[in-house]
Parts: sequence; structure tokens; C-alpha cells
Amino acid sequence: MDWLVGILLLIVGMVIGFFVAKYFNEKQPNILSEDEKELTINELMTQQASQHLHQAKRISAQLSAQSEALNKQIEEYEQQLINHSTGADGNSINYFGEDATTYLRNSSPTEKNNIPDANIQPLDFASQGSGLFSGKEEVVEKESK
Repeated sequence: MDWLVGILLLIVGMVIGFFVAKYFNEKQPNILSEDEKELTINELMTQQASQHLHQAKRISAQLSAQSEALNKQIEEYEQQLINHSTGADGNSINYFGEDATTYLRNSSPTEKNNIPDANIQPLDFASQGSGLFSGKEEVVEKESK
């Protein structure tokens, strides 16, 4: 039994020694790895800065191109307003585009009121008898009190 306790204590000591040795051996490579980490971080920051500058230049170029296109469109619109003459011939600038104006013109039904001419009287009041009135005038005297 004494031998068994001694062997178990030896095994436990070896396990504890293994983990203590592993802990102390890892600290030395960490010192070197921190320098490597700093270099890696600096490299990453440099790469990110260059990517950021590249993206900023690309966005700036896109903005300037869009700005130039917008200025050109504004100048063309201004020229249209200056050169355009609105007359009775219907060449006025439409509020909607050409397609929308055509669609709206064709889609809205144009109902005209069918008002009969004032020169023609309806049959009920014609000078000749139309069936409702016989054409004879009967005078009815009203009784007064």
C-alpha cells in the first residue's frame, strides 16, 4: 500500500509539473509575439488607410462626374426655358412628360353635355298639340270669397 501511495503522488506531481512548465514556456514566445502583433497591426492599419484613401478618391470622382452631369442638365433646361416660346399653337412646356400627357389625354373620357339647341322647343311645349296638351285654351275662373 505504501508503494501505491508513492506512485500516485509521483503521477500527480508529474501532471502538475507538466502544466507549470507549459505555463512558463508560453510566456517567452508571447514576448516575441507581441512585437509581431504590433507589426501586424501597423501593417493592417496601413492597408486600411490606403484602401480608405482609394475609396475616398473613387467616391470623389463619382461625385464630381454626377455634379457635372447635373450642371449640364440644369443648363440645358435653362436654355429650353429661355428659347421656348409659348404661343397659341400649343407648344408650351408640359407639366408632365410627353408620354404621361398623351396617356392622360387619352385615358380621360371627354364627355360633352348633350344640351339641345335653344331654338327647338320640346314637344310638350310646341305650338301644335303634342298629345299632352290639346291646344285649346280653357279659362277657369277662380272663385274669390
